[in-house]
Amino acid sequence: MVELWLKYGKTEVFVDIPSETQYFVAEPSRPTEVENVEAEVESAIENLGHKEFENLIRSSKKVSLLVDTQLPTESFLRIYRKLTEFIIQHKDNETPFNVLLSPWRYCKKEVEHFTNLEGPYATNVNVIVVDRYSESHEWVLDDASGLQVHHEYLGSDLKLVLSPTEHHGVYGLLDCRHVTIMGVTYAKSRPKRSKSLESLWEVAKNLQPSLAFQTVHSNRKGLVNVFAGQPEHVVRSAYNSAHDVLTIRLKNRADIVIASPGGAPYDSTLMNTFQALGNLEHVIKNDGIIILAGECADGLGGPDFAAELSKYAVEKDEYHPSSIINHEAAIINKFKLLSRKYRIALVSTLPKAYVERLLGAKAFDTLSDALSYALRIKGKECSILLIPDATRVSVSEEGEGNERQGKNPEDS
Repeated sequence: MVELWLKYGKTEVFVDIPSETQYFVAEPSRPTEVENVEAEVESAIENLGHKEFENLIRSSKKVSLLVDTQLPTESFLRIYRKLTEFIIQHKDNETPFNVLLSPWRYCKKEVEHFTNLEGPYATNVNVIVVDRYSESHEWVLDDASGLQVHHEYLGSDLKLVLSPTEHHGVYGLLDCRHVTIMGVTYAKSRPKRSKSLESLWEVAKNLQPSLAFQTVHSNRKGLVNVFAGQPEHVVRSAYNSAHDVLTIRLKNRADIVIASPGGAPYDSTLMNTFQALGNLEHVIKNDGIIILAGECADGLGGPDFAAELSKYAVEKDEYHPSSIINHEAAIINKFKLLSRKYRIALVSTLPKAYVERLLGAKAFDTLSDALSYALRIKGKECSILLIPDATRVSVSEEGEGNERQGKNPEDS
């Protein structure tokens, strides 16, 4: 037996693979990670035009910085702090500065990382949360809601966006355009959602930031690049860099794919765990088996996802998303489409009977039990692919190139 370990919540779980079974661990090449993050931010600002950026900040009567990331990494926070400090240093004392967080990514603990700043400038940061949930998970419309944020963003002379370029199993490579949509336009449309994604992109163009700051991180979450400048240029450069850093190309598809979303927070809920599914479908054979290991310590993923999941449990094959931009529905629809082509097994802390009733999928307590189930179907002569960071990376068969991620930014 060969013992392999995968991230699972804040710990790890192991799986024993029979010695006679062919297996491969899919990990991207290790790019050079930046050692001095602050210096890299300074360099990005210099390339942008240090004096020009200063003048832009000083001449603005109101400044907003929209931030969105799922990276629980110190390197991104250091970039955020450095950029925030630069803005506060060069703005007029009377100029309001708002940091707008998009908490479709965050829980209370993660939000605190952005609000608990140190240093002489920290008191000058007003952090507002987009579309936030209360601790009871009820929808809140107050001064910190998405509607207020939308107003703050539109009313700013200088609109800035800070985000990483990262893979998402439903939407492909995310960039600052998605941040604008999910963090601002999406907020405006709730609870009445827009009817088409095209209309959202149109609104996003009108909300286009003055400047975009995008980062690219390795699958180990270390900083690789910082890009700053006009959104179109930044999206193109960051997209190409992220595609090279976070894409794994394989020669052959596998009979069995065992994947971890990458541990907490990527597998903190069932919704988060399912976001990795779209990054797996291009490397598994027809009628193959996907084993997804997500702890789901925080349950399903909020009331909206639970409601959509209940709807799916009743409708199954007849299920269709109520809206193309319903994030919860898009994830469940991805599961539905994949479960038609492949067997999907879930290893989690959720009750097995509950998962099987809702999803119609196999559920297991351990990876070894799930693999034993898969090997009984496929046999020990099959091929196994292990993906340790399925939310953070994109895995594709050689020759597929960028097409699997949708349109190139230059064509958008």
